[in-house]
Amino acid sequence: MKNWDFSTGAAKIELAMKSLQIADAEAERYWSDAAHQKFRENYLDPVEPKVRSMLEAIHRITGVFETADRQCGMT
Repeated sequence: MKNWDFSTGAAKIELAMKSLQIADAEAERYWSDAAHQKFRENYLDPVEPKVRSMLEAIHRITGVFETADRQCGMT
């Protein structure tokens, strides 16, 4: 693993997001009123696009580092 290898962290973030979605789906089985909808709109819904954007950035920067690593003959 390289010092700049972000894949492990990105995988953990993806797993955490999936776990959050699963937990919300499970909670929705018992909590499906207006309060849950407001909670979801205020807290959960805004997180997903931010996490998706962050993961895309992580994947892009990983590609940049991999290219630099190859060009510098580090691998």
